[in-house]
Amino acid sequence: MESVAVVGPATIDRIVQDGKEVRKRGGVITYAGLTFAELGVETQVVTKLAAKDGIVLEPLRQRGIEVCAATSRATTCFVNYVDGDARRQELLAWAGAIGAEQLGSALTGIELVHLGPLHPDDIGLDALDAIPSACQLSLDLQGYVRQIQGKRIDQSVSANLRAALHRADFVKASAEELDLVLAHYGRPLQELVEDCAIEEWVVTAGSRGGWVLEHMGKRTEFASQQVAEVVDSTGAGDVFFATYLTFRHHRGQPVLDSLQWAAERAARQVGGSFIAPAILRL
Repeated sequence: MESVAVVGPATIDRIVQDGKEVRKRGGVITYAGLTFAELGVETQVVTKLAAKDGIVLEPLRQRGIEVCAATSRATTCFVNYVDGDARRQELLAWAGAIGAEQLGSALTGIELVHLGPLHPDDIGLDALDAIPSACQLSLDLQGYVRQIQGKRIDQSVSANLRAALHRADFVKASAEELDLVLAHYGRPLQELVEDCAIEEWVVTAGSRGGWVLEHMGKRTEFASQQVAEVVDSTGAGDVFFATYLTFRHHRGQPVLDSLQWAAERAARQVGGSFIAPAILRL
């Protein structure tokens, strides 16, 4: 049976777009977790949030996803200011790091561990060490290219990123995040992929599509799919990567076919017809 553990913060997101504001469930556990489950992968999530905000997890439980949630004093909360592909964020509260004790007890029988940090310290270094060597690991690195200054989120490469890259088999970054990482390490992506033994590095560029670099150097480009109306682009990257991993890792489909499936579902998410907006809204 295909199985995945999605690890990251459960978030409460305030989305400000076109003069309107809504409160939604968010984080990789929501968008990627629901995507994996919808595609037939046995899914569990490992997360951390305040006890009073347990309602955030309700759609996951209703979908049959196993939830391993530690209690913290606060739930991670963001404000997302969205304008097309552009997004600016502020951090209002942070749940704290997911550690080895919580993670290590949740991975029995898991094939793929999917990390989605949104804060540079969301995943403790001890938690990386607790992931069994038999598990493959996929990483959306966005939390590792952020520096938190009060509420403000700045771009900066975390010192913890290198350890995560050395453990990862599949990595996703936006084009902007990739530029930041390559400038920080001062090396071309092919060298970084070889040094860290990464199987595939996925690069997304919103409406401009993106590409995948495989370990042996093959590069495959893909185009995004057109959306008649942009409802909300939040979570589209998580939907894209979870779909790609399902078809590529779990089902062994070719890179290009997997990318096309992923682009189709990401477009549906942006257009509001994949994960129903009513499921996400608080």
